[in-house]
Amino acid sequence: MALKAASLRVADVSDLPVKNADGSPLRDPETGAPITATVFGPGTKIWQAANATKQRKAVKRSREANGKFEAALDFKEEDTIEFLCAITKRFNGLDGEDEQGNKIQDERENVRAVYSDPLLGFIRDHMQDDASSWENFMKASQSLSSSGSVSSPG
Repeated sequence: MALKAASLRVADVSDLPVKNADGSPLRDPETGAPITATVFGPGTKIWQAANATKQRKAVKRSREANGKFEAALDFKEEDTIEFLCAITKRFNGLDGEDEQGNKIQDERENVRAVYSDPLLGFIRDHMQDDASSWENFMKASQSLSSSGSVSSPG
Protein backbone atom coordinates (compact mmCIF):
# COMPACT_ATOMS: atom_id res chain seq x y z
CA MET A 1 0.00 0.00 0.00
CA ALA A 2 1.31 3.48 -0.91
CA LEU A 3 1.95 6.21 1.61
CA LYS A 4 -0.99 8.59 1.88
CA ALA A 5 0.12 12.18 1.43
CA ALA A 6 -2.50 13.34 3.94
CA SER A 7 -0.68 11.42 6.68
CA LEU A 8 2.26 13.82 6.27
CA ARG A 9 0.29 16.99 7.01
CA VAL A 10 1.62 19.22 9.76
CA ALA A 11 -0.38 21.02 12.43
CA ASP A 12 -1.69 24.54 11.80
CA VAL A 13 -0.58 25.68 15.24
CA SER A 14 2.13 24.60 17.65
CA ASP A 15 3.19 25.54 21.15
CA LEU A 16 6.88 26.25 20.57
CA PRO A 17 9.29 26.48 23.49
CA VAL A 18 10.49 29.98 24.31
CA LYS A 19 14.28 29.91 24.67
CA ASN A 20 16.72 31.83 26.81
CA ALA A 21 19.69 33.69 25.32
CA ASP A 22 21.80 30.52 25.57
CA GLY A 23 19.20 28.47 23.70
CA SER A 24 17.92 26.58 26.72
CA PRO A 25 14.14 26.33 27.12
CA LEU A 26 12.63 28.83 29.56
CA ARG A 27 10.68 27.37 32.47
CA ASP A 28 8.26 28.82 35.00
CA PRO A 29 10.39 29.59 38.09
CA GLU A 30 7.69 28.30 40.46
CA THR A 31 6.29 25.22 38.71
CA GLY A 32 9.08 24.29 36.30
CA ALA A 33 6.53 24.14 33.47
CA PRO A 34 7.89 25.02 30.03
CA ILE A 35 7.17 28.51 28.75
CA THR A 36 5.80 28.38 25.23
CA ALA A 37 4.37 30.51 22.45
CA THR A 38 1.31 29.42 20.50
CA VAL A 39 2.32 30.07 16.89
CA PHE A 40 0.69 29.59 13.48
CA GLY A 41 2.81 27.46 11.17
CA PRO A 42 4.17 27.97 7.66
CA GLY A 43 1.30 26.01 6.14
CA THR A 44 -1.35 28.46 7.36
CA LYS A 45 -2.79 31.44 5.54
CA ILE A 46 -1.91 33.62 8.54
CA TRP A 47 1.80 32.72 8.33
CA GLN A 48 1.87 33.00 4.53
CA ALA A 49 0.16 36.42 4.54
CA ALA A 50 2.52 37.74 7.22
CA ASN A 51 5.56 36.47 5.30
CA ALA A 52 4.29 37.96 2.02
CA THR A 53 3.76 41.32 3.73
CA LYS A 54 7.31 41.24 5.08
CA GLN A 55 8.72 40.43 1.64
CA ARG A 56 6.62 43.10 -0.12
CA LYS A 57 7.84 45.75 2.32
CA ALA A 58 11.47 44.77 1.67
CA VAL A 59 11.01 44.92 -2.11
CA LYS A 60 9.20 48.26 -1.89
CA ARG A 61 11.98 49.76 0.22
CA SER A 62 14.60 48.52 -2.21
CA ARG A 63 12.73 50.02 -5.16
CA GLU A 64 12.31 53.34 -3.36
CA ALA A 65 16.08 53.36 -2.77
CA ASN A 66 16.82 52.91 -6.49
CA GLY A 67 17.29 49.15 -6.19
CA LYS A 68 19.64 49.22 -3.23
CA PHE A 69 19.09 46.00 -1.31
CA GLU A 70 20.59 47.56 1.82
CA ALA A 71 17.51 49.77 2.19
CA ALA A 72 15.42 46.71 3.03
CA LEU A 73 17.86 45.73 5.76
CA ASP A 74 17.38 49.04 7.57
CA PHE A 75 13.94 47.83 8.68
CA LYS A 76 14.70 44.13 9.18
CA GLU A 77 14.13 44.14 12.95
CA GLU A 78 10.88 46.10 12.64
CA ASP A 79 9.63 43.77 9.89
CA THR A 80 10.56 40.71 11.94
CA ILE A 81 8.60 42.05 14.92
CA GLU A 82 5.54 42.65 12.73
CA PHE A 83 5.83 39.16 11.23
CA LEU A 84 6.13 37.47 14.62
CA CYS A 85 3.28 39.50 16.09
CA ALA A 86 1.08 38.38 13.19
CA ILE A 87 1.84 34.67 13.59
CA THR A 88 2.01 34.44 17.41
CA LYS A 89 -1.34 33.90 19.06
CA ARG A 90 -0.01 34.25 22.63
CA PHE A 91 2.78 33.49 25.07
CA ASN A 92 2.01 30.83 27.65
CA GLY A 93 3.68 31.64 30.96
CA LEU A 94 5.58 34.75 29.83
CA ASP A 95 4.31 38.16 30.87
CA GLY A 96 5.46 41.42 29.35
CA GLU A 97 5.35 44.66 31.30
CA ASP A 98 4.25 48.17 30.43
CA GLU A 99 6.33 51.31 31.09
CA GLN A 100 5.19 51.35 34.74
CA GLY A 101 6.23 47.73 35.29
CA ASN A 102 2.66 46.39 35.34
CA LYS A 103 1.79 43.05 33.79
CA ILE A 104 0.22 43.42 30.35
CA GLN A 105 -3.19 41.75 30.38
CA ASP A 106 -4.05 41.74 26.67
CA GLU A 107 -2.49 38.74 24.85
CA ARG A 108 -1.77 40.68 21.63
CA GLU A 109 -0.18 43.59 23.51
CA ASN A 110 1.86 41.12 25.55
CA VAL A 111 3.19 39.49 22.38
CA ARG A 112 4.15 42.89 20.94
CA ALA A 113 5.83 43.99 24.19
CA VAL A 114 8.01 40.87 24.37
CA TYR A 115 9.04 40.94 20.71
CA SER A 116 9.65 44.73 20.75
CA ASP A 117 11.95 44.74 23.79
CA PRO A 118 15.49 45.09 22.40
CA LEU A 119 16.97 43.33 25.43
CA LEU A 120 14.74 40.30 24.72
CA GLY A 121 15.89 40.15 21.10
CA PHE A 122 17.09 36.59 21.64
CA ILE A 123 13.45 35.50 22.05
CA ARG A 124 12.60 37.17 18.76
CA ASP A 125 15.56 35.54 17.01
CA HIS A 126 14.80 32.04 18.34
CA MET A 127 11.09 32.33 17.56
CA GLN A 128 11.74 33.54 14.02
CA ASP A 129 13.88 30.46 13.35
CA ASP A 130 11.61 27.99 15.12
CA ALA A 131 8.37 29.34 13.61
CA SER A 132 9.82 28.90 10.12
CA SER A 133 10.79 25.26 10.68
CA TRP A 134 8.22 22.81 9.34
CA GLU A 135 9.64 20.20 11.72
CA ASN A 136 8.25 22.05 14.74
CA PHE A 137 4.75 21.73 13.33
CA MET A 138 5.24 18.09 12.37
CA LYS A 139 5.85 17.23 16.03
CA ALA A 140 2.70 19.09 17.04
CA SER A 141 0.74 17.26 14.36
CA GLN A 142 2.01 13.88 15.54
CA SER A 143 1.28 14.62 19.20
CA LEU A 144 -2.23 15.78 18.32
CA SER A 145 -2.95 12.70 16.25
CA SER A 146 -1.48 10.36 18.85
CA SER A 147 -3.56 11.99 21.59
CA GLY A 148 -6.72 11.37 19.59
CA SER A 149 -7.41 15.09 19.20
CA VAL A 150 -7.41 16.82 15.85
CA SER A 151 -8.28 20.28 17.09
CA SER A 152 -5.63 22.97 17.16
CA PRO A 153 -4.38 24.12 20.57
CA GLY A 154 -5.61 27.51 21.66
